[in-house]
Amino acid sequence: MKSPFTIKGFVVGALFSFFMGIAAPYAVIVLQGSYMAINSSSPGVIFLFFILVFSINVLLAFIRRQFALSKADLVLVYIMLLLASTVPTQAFVGYLIPVISGLYYYASPENSWDEVFFPHVTEWLAPQNYKAIKDLHEGLPPGESIPWGAWTETLGYWYVFFIALSFMMICMSVILHRQWSANERLAMLEEGEIGSRIGPFFRNKVMWVGFAVPFALFALTGLNHYFPLVPDVPFFLWGGYWFRRTVWMIFALSYAWVGFFYLVNLQISFSIWFFFLLGKIQEGTFNILGISSSEQLSLYSFSQTADLTHQSMGACLVFVIYGLWRARKHLGDVWRKAWRGDEDVDDREELISYRVAVFGFLGCLSFIGFWLWASGIPLIVLPMFLGVSLIFYIFVSRVVAAGGVATARSPMVAAFFVISGVGTSIIGAKGLVALTFTYVWQSEMRVFPMIAMANSLKLAEVVKGNKRPIFWGVCLALICSLVGSTWIILTTCYEYGGINLHPFFMTHQAVRTFTDMGRPLLNPTMPDVRGWIFTGIGGIIQIALMVGQHRFYWWPLHPLGFPISVGWLTAQIWFSVFISWLLKLFILKYGGIKLFSAARPFFLGLILGEATAGGFWLIVDWIMGESGNLITVM
Repeated sequence: MKSPFTIKGFVVGALFSFFMGIAAPYAVIVLQGSYMAINSSSPGVIFLFFILVFSINVLLAFIRRQFALSKADLVLVYIMLLLASTVPTQAFVGYLIPVISGLYYYASPENSWDEVFFPHVTEWLAPQNYKAIKDLHEGLPPGESIPWGAWTETLGYWYVFFIALSFMMICMSVILHRQWSANERLAMLEEGEIGSRIGPFFRNKVMWVGFAVPFALFALTGLNHYFPLVPDVPFFLWGGYWFRRTVWMIFALSYAWVGFFYLVNLQISFSIWFFFLLGKIQEGTFNILGISSSEQLSLYSFSQTADLTHQSMGACLVFVIYGLWRARKHLGDVWRKAWRGDEDVDDREELISYRVAVFGFLGCLSFIGFWLWASGIPLIVLPMFLGVSLIFYIFVSRVVAAGGVATARSPMVAAFFVISGVGTSIIGAKGLVALTFTYVWQSEMRVFPMIAMANSLKLAEVVKGNKRPIFWGVCLALICSLVGSTWIILTTCYEYGGINLHPFFMTHQAVRTFTDMGRPLLNPTMPDVRGWIFTGIGGIIQIALMVGQHRFYWWPLHPLGFPISVGWLTAQIWFSVFISWLLKLFILKYGGIKLFSAARPFFLGLILGEATAGGFWLIVDWIMGESGNLITVM
């Protein structure tokens, strides 16, 4: 089967991926502006693709039509950008470098990290050259060059791990793609003919009205940074305490999230904000009655009590396990194709063959397990940790890709699920320290390759012909972004001093990570029985929601809403979800499907407008030499 892709697509995709690797961390760490690659909503991808389609590709076509990228090449570039966006910031490199260096730099007599962590660190997990670490945070002395050699071994170990982890996720996505594809959506590229000079999407006046709303309002925010007399338009609207000042709630509005959730099933969006508010009522009631758990799971779970976190965890487990059980026939087909080459199972439309996917998954999983064991995690808890990590990847990917939800995060940190579940004595000090370093790839869980792959495989369906070359584009994108992000973070830190850059990325991430895991190291714990009880309660509620949805046509609650109803991220987006749900409900009730379809470009314009506003002001700030002009965090 002939490939529809050309060398132009791969070259442009590689260049844009490398640029994403450089620009995303630079925008946050140095410019301290908009977050363009921190969520699965991918504003940086949307902005760069908009520039490519609306300006660069149009110009190329104007010069000579053969110069322009075809529809297939544009799809390839977009897919490569999606994968590239999963590397630079908190997804991996932007977390890795601060954490592996911060342990030694921020150790002090007050935190006793030299006694608590140092004796148990496997040497190759972190650089051992203290001068190189000190210069990274404080800047190079005049006349000295960057000590690349001090980072080579440690980053080599970590990058081999990341490559194996990424390939495992690619394999998982291919295995599950056919099961999920009917429910996934990628709104930006399904609209219009992206291969034309200016497709119907860009000629739609309604879209440009939607585009103008966030772009114009955020122009005020951008100008306010330079001219304080210009009024600002805040993302954060209001926050306050409820339930006798024991529960904090915020009301924040993102135009992009309103646009994204307009595309989401009404039942799902209703369930998200409904269960969020219900969780806050439960939290407040428990606080007033004095029956809240005192367990500290992680600073990543600070926005709700441990009871709610465990409930959500139980719901997450049931959600994923039930989804895999429903996919048992498809998974059986995949296994027969991989093991026996069953001719009745067709995998020609997949990115890689099922044989490569299955055995690639098993091989990478084995290597990752060995790597983690070598880092210090004991064999007795390794299956539990790996199992819950895989569940989290499947859970977030399915929520974002199959549910159409703009962004999501796992209910808790995998390391703390293990600590809470089995206690600290069975893990040991070395195991706890090794689990600390898993925060690099298993804490934020807002963007990672499997999410991007799930959306990419759906998007690739619009391409006719051999899709297999996309795999090499994905690999190329990950490598380009990895190289670019590593280079820009190390060079900027050594030039300016990491402590003089964005405090969250270069300071708080490391401090928070080791503060988190310092607690169980200093204060050993037993298995938390209460946690297991509430995990079970959450699982039972999730089962009831699933039964209700399948048995009763009038059932108003979607099972997807409950497991993602708690957490800091949901606390940020719930009000935008509510506004979007209310608008969509009103439109469907009084205008029907016709008005809903007519209004759709407006909401897509909100997404594009906010992403473009963030990218535009980053360019302005870079030219003007300014920093701290935060426009969007979509």
